[in-house]
Amino acid sequence: MRKVFVACAFAVALAGCVAPVQKTANGEIPAARIYIKSMTEQTAGMSKVEFRRDTNFLYSREMLELAINDVVLAQIDGGEHLAIWLKPGRYVFTIKPVHTLNTPTGVKSGLLDLEVKPGADSQVQIVSNSTGISLQQGK
Repeated sequence: MRKVFVACAFAVALAGCVAPVQKTANGEIPAARIYIKSMTEQTAGMSKVEFRRDTNFLYSREMLELAINDVVLAQIDGGEHLAIWLKPGRYVFTIKPVHTLNTPTGVKSGLLDLEVKPGADSQVQIVSNSTGISLQQGK
């Protein structure tokens, strides 16, 4: 019985060490979780790509890592959005859970191969469901 009590106390102590997720009032990702800030600045000749994460109950408590061509761009939480500016071309975006002690195992990560066209805006939805997390190009 004592071991169970010690294990519970240890779990509660670990849970207390986790910092609360910082949020913004307008739903944009806070600058502290954007790793390539220069991509968020509009520049001539660039096209806009906007990412929106749903607030679906499944995996909504998990922070997700958004990457472009295998380079981590930002961490995104449920209900947040991010706009970046890219040169026209083909890009591969991936989304996966940030690994923590609470990360569920076996979550299917998402991948989207996207053609960014000159002068055209692109919308990408980050959707979670019973099969995992996916990236879906909006219309």
